Amino acid sequence: MNNYRSFSITAKGRDHVKVGKECQDYSYHYENDLISLSLVADGHGDDNCFRSERGAEFAIKCAKEGIFEFVRDINKYIKNNSDKNSNRFELEKLLKERLVASVCRSWHVKVIDDIEKHPLTHIELEKTDEKYRGRYSAGEKLHHIYGTTLLAAVVTQNYWFGFHIGDGRWTALYKGGEFDQPVPWDDRCYLNVTTSLSDEDAAETARVVFWLNKEKKPPAAIFLCSDGVDDNYPVNENDKHLFRKVYRKIALCFSKDGFDSTYKQLEELVNLCAAKWKGDDTSIAGIVDLETIKSLEPIYERQIAEEKTITEPINLNSELALKIFYTPGDN
Repeated sequence: MNNYRSFSITAKGRDHVKVGKECQDYSYHYENDLISLSLVADGHGDDNCFRSERGAEFAIKCAKEGIFEFVRDINKYIKNNSDKNSNRFELEKLLKERLVASVCRSWHVKVIDDIEKHPLTHIELEKTDEKYRGRYSAGEKLHHIYGTTLLAAVVTQNYWFGFHIGDGRWTALYKGGEFDQPVPWDDRCYLNVTTSLSDEDAAETARVVFWLNKEKKPPAAIFLCSDGVDDNYPVNENDKHLFRKVYRKIALCFSKDGFDSTYKQLEELVNLCAAKWKGDDTSIAGIVDLETIKSLEPIYERQIAEEKTITEPINLNSELALKIFYTPGDN
């Protein structure tokens, strides 16, 4: 795992700054010699979900704790079944039943505990729609108040996996220069509608992926983002826009500038998204194999030349590079 680095960055959106709302995004990363992980949660943020910043924080805490426990359990499971043919679909089933379900249960417990410690106030309720105000006052649908999305990515020495509830994007870049979204997109997420950790069927409808490294090598990079990033780009072929205009350029910066410099540039990018573009709370997190990313330089540069998306030489060795070249309207 020595080649892998993880990161997470969150910035409060312009629109939330104007009205004095808390930042509803939350992100986290962790790495050691055995594991790298990154997480993003995006609280829904509308007036009917007036504690979603807490919901996002709870989601990250529950996911972090759940992942470490799941990794310990799945390591034992793989070791005990090493004489059998691996079945990634069985492992994905375990991922949903053990990890995702556990995260959902833990999140609901934290929500109920928070409501008991901090009962709803008249000031909170008066901003909600009449329909929701009636439900909340009757003690119904209280989890909706804390609604949030959740994205998780994990790479270990023997396998890699991820899961996704709600919108945002889960993107993987591979050694051959290709990319995809190995965690399937949820077609129910469209425009201002998103699925949520607060949904009753969140655990059952969560999308997951699990691969043993011997069957499919981990991606060269995994990127997670809240909709504060991907909503800046067209809905049609959104994943392709993100790869060409954002993630491939970030990968080249990691290769050319190194991790620390690129991290600083990413902070500028996230703050730019939050302050100048859509104006929403914005998060980017990820896991990068620095050695493999370095080998992708000639492939990416050839792709860019063939696509003719950039007509002038790029100086990526600049603190302002990401600001200059990540404008959503760029070709």
